[in-house]
Amino acid sequence: MEQTNITKLISKYLKKWPLFAIGLVVCLAAVFLYLRYKAETQYEITSTLLVKNQDTGQGSVKSQNIKDLGLIKSNTNVEDEIGILRSTGLMEKVITDRSLNINYYIEGKVRDVEIYGEDVPIEILVDETATDLIYDLPIYIKFINDTEYELETTVKNESYKTQHTYGDLVTAPFGTFTINAKEASKYEDNGKPLYFTILDTDRVIGTFLQNLSIDLINLDGNLLSIRFLSINKKKGEDLVAGLIETYVEEMIKYENELAENTIKMIDNRLKLLSGEIEGVEKSVEKFKTSNDPTNVTDNAGLYIAQANDYKKLISDYQTEINVINSIEMYLQQGNPDTPIPASLSANDPSLTGMIDQYNETLLQKGQMAQSASSANPIIVNLDRTLNDLGKAIVENVRSAKNRLLIAQRNQQSNANKYQAQIAKVPSMERQLVDISRDKSTKEGLYLYLLQKREEEVLSLAAPVSSTRIVSLPKAGNFPVSPNKTAMYLGGLLIGLFLPFSLIYTKDLLNNKITSIENLSNLISAPILGEIARSKDGGLIATKGYSRTPSAELFRLLCFNLEYLKKTNKNQTLLITSTVQGEGKTFIASNLAITLASNGERVIVLSFDLRMPQLMKTFGLSDTPGLTDFIVQKDLTISDIIQKHSTIDNLSLIGAGTEVNQVGRLMLSERIELLINQLKKDFDRIIIDTPPIGVISDAFALNAYIDGTIYVVRKNVTKSEHAKTIESIHKNGKLRNTMVLLNDTNAAQTYGYGPKIND
Repeated sequence: MEQTNITKLISKYLKKWPLFAIGLVVCLAAVFLYLRYKAETQYEITSTLLVKNQDTGQGSVKSQNIKDLGLIKSNTNVEDEIGILRSTGLMEKVITDRSLNINYYIEGKVRDVEIYGEDVPIEILVDETATDLIYDLPIYIKFINDTEYELETTVKNESYKTQHTYGDLVTAPFGTFTINAKEASKYEDNGKPLYFTILDTDRVIGTFLQNLSIDLINLDGNLLSIRFLSINKKKGEDLVAGLIETYVEEMIKYENELAENTIKMIDNRLKLLSGEIEGVEKSVEKFKTSNDPTNVTDNAGLYIAQANDYKKLISDYQTEINVINSIEMYLQQGNPDTPIPASLSANDPSLTGMIDQYNETLLQKGQMAQSASSANPIIVNLDRTLNDLGKAIVENVRSAKNRLLIAQRNQQSNANKYQAQIAKVPSMERQLVDISRDKSTKEGLYLYLLQKREEEVLSLAAPVSSTRIVSLPKAGNFPVSPNKTAMYLGGLLIGLFLPFSLIYTKDLLNNKITSIENLSNLISAPILGEIARSKDGGLIATKGYSRTPSAELFRLLCFNLEYLKKTNKNQTLLITSTVQGEGKTFIASNLAITLASNGERVIVLSFDLRMPQLMKTFGLSDTPGLTDFIVQKDLTISDIIQKHSTIDNLSLIGAGTEVNQVGRLMLSERIELLINQLKKDFDRIIIDTPPIGVISDAFALNAYIDGTIYVVRKNVTKSEHAKTIESIHKNGKLRNTMVLLNDTNAAQTYGYGPKIND
């Protein structure tokens, strides 16, 4: 089903192929004419520039060291440099220096051609401060001879024509300027008019900046890609070259100004440093005079050696004191019969001798005690000697101890004196070092600034920019705009889209029934089929066997009537529509002819009593007719029946004499009498009624009919009328309602079978 719908959708648009063909031809022709006579061919000029990301300045003053001193606080940022290159001030200088706000043209038949550079024979200097300057005014120039020329233009609807000499100041109503002849020019006067226009510089700046793009080639690098779109290759190359040249010049100018300011700053700083260095030197002189720091420094080693000697003597004295203390403690705490240990010896010879004597006496006592008793006079005498020696040793120890302590204190006093001399040395040395360091720092800075000053002076003599041109401006061989392929493709798409959108919009806004599918989606009543549009809009051939699409479809309609009938005999058929003009009379007439040609006895009744058209279609009279039969009781059925003269088996009854109050006639019992009699005499009765959307006469005949053919005309019947059809079908207001689509395309409908919506 989906594939069928897509096929029908495509088929619907394919049937409109002439519209698509016209759209394609018109759009492609428009693209061709635009490219040929209107579009401006643009070329891309490219260049590569290296901007070093380093401190601004030329000499070594731009190094990090001098920057750290606080003398210079500026650096180069690539994004900032892009902003400078795209600045209006820089572009204005480029345009002004090269007079790029003046365009020269050679007039052509279709479009004028811009010339530039060597192709221009003149040079114009414009006073842009003049208040009467008129922009975009074509000013024609004619060369009279090698020294004279003629200007011609129209200012405020008045012709202006004057003759001048090259180099003269021209004061005209449209501006003040000077025209000079170029010595080297490739211009050839071929008779075509040459003119120039002066453009507003601000507008030119905006246009050029719009066509200029500057981007980083690599986010981690400093290479800039410069691209510019220009109609003239040479002009574009000159503009980009001028932009780079002006940028470099401005940078060198800025760096020179920075160097000059740096030199002035260094000079001021050198003056201050000279005074500071002189003050430091006086401080050194005063310090050395008052403190004599040289002798203190030289004797510092001697003081330390003497102090160390005294400390050693103090230590030796302390050792002897400790030995004497040990002897004294031993004698006080030891056993009198135990000799004094030899390790407790002192440096005092007399004390040592007493100790040795004490030990020998004690030894003799021990030897005598082995053979004699303690009461032995010799032993008693030895005890007395030992006692005296012990007391003498103790006295000697105490005396030696006091003597050593006095000597130790004296040595400590001497050591303290030398230590005091040593303590003075660091303070004096520190003061001297601080003064010397201050002097050395200021002298170093002084010498450093002198060096930097010389470097800046040298940098002014040989200015060098940190910017490097990697590739010179160069125009591409082929234009980048307009893109012919893209434009032709766009024209092709638009040529297809416009007809498509027109058809789609028309269908979207169309509130009429347009196809059998459209009709089937709106109603559930059975659809008999379609009838193709008739060329003459009248009857199909009344003689012979017609092979026209309309005739074939009416034959198919007869078949569908039998196929869709719901009674044993679909004898009486009522044909109606919603509004006038939908073709119900056309359907009734041709259906009757088709049935009659099939051998059926057919009669057609013109029950459209208010606006009858049936009899006119067959060229017959409406009287006597139905109204006459209803009103005149003595009139018989045979009196109103008219047999067709050329179509066998076809009879007709006209509407009759026009009367008022037709609605009352539709309720007459004479109608039932008429229908019943006709059913006996004819095989098929076809009733042409007025549209039910305007008049309800057709509903009065519902009791006499077997089926209803409801005529819907393509692109005439509104979609909202389908609600009326659906109501009639569901509520049974007209028996066996079947819908027929009229006035379709023959190629589309020929051979279609019935479609049933149950």
